[in-house]
Amino acid sequence: MIDYRPALASDAPAIARILRVSLRTAMPWLPDLHTPDEDLWFVESRLLPRATVTVAEIDGVPVAYSALTEGWIEHLYILPQHWRAGIGSALIRRVQAHELDLQLWAFQRNFPARRFYEAHGFRSVEFTDGSANEERTPDVRYHWRADRGQFAAPPLAVREMTVADLAPALEMRITTNENAITTDRLEQQYGVTAQSLTPRLSGDLAGWLCESDSQVVGFVMADRSTGELEVLAVRPGYEGLGIGRSLHDRAVGWLESEGCERIWLAANPDPSIRASGFYAKRGWRPTGEVRGEDIILRLEANPHS
Repeated sequence: MIDYRPALASDAPAIARILRVSLRTAMPWLPDLHTPDEDLWFVESRLLPRATVTVAEIDGVPVAYSALTEGWIEHLYILPQHWRAGIGSALIRRVQAHELDLQLWAFQRNFPARRFYEAHGFRSVEFTDGSANEERTPDVRYHWRADRGQFAAPPLAVREMTVADLAPALEMRITTNENAITTDRLEQQYGVTAQSLTPRLSGDLAGWLCESDSQVVGFVMADRSTGELEVLAVRPGYEGLGIGRSLHDRAVGWLESEGCERIWLAANPDPSIRASGFYAKRGWRPTGEVRGEDIILRLEANPHS
C-alpha cells in the first residue's frame, strides 16, 4: 500500500536520502556539487520551509516526494527500486489536480524524465545552455496548463534540413514517446549518428524539419536511391498540429519527383500506436516483409483505394 501525505519536518533525513540516491542513479553524469550533510541542510532549511512537499511512503517508509513552489515543480524524486511503479504519476497528478498552471526544469540529457513529463501533458518551451543553473548543464523548461493552453497552435516553419540540423534532429528523435529509442541504440543497432548522416545528406538523402521558436519539433528523412522514408518523428506535445502530415507529404512528393517506383518504410507492427493509423490513412500497406522487429509498408498509388 502506497500512502501520500504532506511532509513533516521529521521527514527531512529521508527526503535528503531520496534526493541524493535518485539523482545520482538517474543522472550519474551530473556534477556532484554537494555532500549528504549539505543535502540535509538544504531540505531542512530551504525546501521544507518554503515548498509544498508531498511524501509517498510504503509501510510508513518514505520512498518518493514532490516539491511545489508558486507554480513550479522543483523536485520529483523516487528511490530507484520503486521506479516505474506509478508513484511518479500519482505524485504529479496530485499536483495537477490543484493547480492551473505549472512549470519545471529538466536537464536535456535526462530523457526518461523528459518523456515522463511529456506523457503527463508538459510541453517543452525553452532550451538553455545551462549557464544559469548550478550544474552548468544544458536544461529545458516545461509548461503545463489545466486548460491545455500549452498546446495552443504555436508558430511553425518547415524547411529543408542542413548538416547543422542533424544533431538537434536526432536529439529530438530520442525524446519521442512512441517508438522510443536511445542514442546508443541508434548508433549501435542502426549506425545512425550525425556524423554518419552528414555525407549522405549531400548525396541521396534529403530531409525536412519543422521548427517552433527555433526548436526542432519534427523532421523527416528519405533516401531516393532506395525509395525509403527512413524516419518521420514529431516531438511530444506537438502532435495534432499537422506537422507529421506536412513533413510526410514533402518527403513522399520528393521521392515521387525523383522517380522512385517503390516508396516504402519500416514500421512498428503494433496497431495501437499513433503511427499505425497515420500511415494506414495515407495509403501505406504491409508487404508481408519484415526487417528486424519492424514490418515493411509500401505506399499505394491511391491512398483512398
